[in-house]
Amino acid sequence: MKIHHVLLFCFLSAAFCGGNTGTVSGQLSTYTGAAGGNGTMKCYLPVSGNTKFFCKEECQNVVTVTDGVTAKSGRYSITYRNVSLKTVILSVNFINLTQTDSGRYRCGLGKTFVAPDSYWNFEIRVSDAPLGITSDFVRTNTEGENATYECITAVGEGAFFFCKNQCRKQEDVLMNTTSLKAQSGRYAIEFIRGSIFGLYVTITKVNKSDTRWYRCGYGDPWSPNSNFSFPVLVNGECVVRLMKMLLHNLCSVQNI
Repeated sequence: MKIHHVLLFCFLSAAFCGGNTGTVSGQLSTYTGAAGGNGTMKCYLPVSGNTKFFCKEECQNVVTVTDGVTAKSGRYSITYRNVSLKTVILSVNFINLTQTDSGRYRCGLGKTFVAPDSYWNFEIRVSDAPLGITSDFVRTNTEGENATYECITAVGEGAFFFCKNQCRKQEDVLMNTTSLKAQSGRYAIEFIRGSIFGLYVTITKVNKSDTRWYRCGYGDPWSPNSNFSFPVLVNGECVVRLMKMLLHNLCSVQNI
């Protein structure tokens, strides 16, 4: 069947909030949005606390707080929903992005936002240059840093894999292991029981040549039990050119 629509959704939906809950890296994840556009961050959190909050600079500037399922403050809003017995999503919406929206943010749950039970930290950058899209954020990595990604929709246990492109050829398979934690060169896989996502993959010291689609999941790489596809964008040169590269690769995906 055709998969490019699914991959486009995975690419444009910023579902990789980077923070301190359930991740294997303390690195702050960065997302880029187009000035004048809109964007949504999806923060995956353990079920805990009635108060939902969204704030800037580690809550030095509180944007919105609510005990309900939705709240709005000017150009910002949050929406809360359960997705499983142990996970909820707190969606943070930005409308009509401006340069003043650039900065570090936190979203979370708890009895109060001052002492939250769980939260995610992330950074937003607003680009004046057109990104090829006007809605949602694109996760971006800087050359030389370590990039960890969560296999969000992949579910399973036992055998794990990490591939570049679409896992169609042997040389696309970066890792294929039954170990809970393994590394091969600059690539690593770690399965953490009880964490929000379970399976995490890492590329060490990313560079521009790492800009492409990747796939991680459970089972056999060529016949996976479950898997998740995501793009890695390294903005060491020009984010606009790299965006076009990823979109071109996306449109060229055929049947699998």
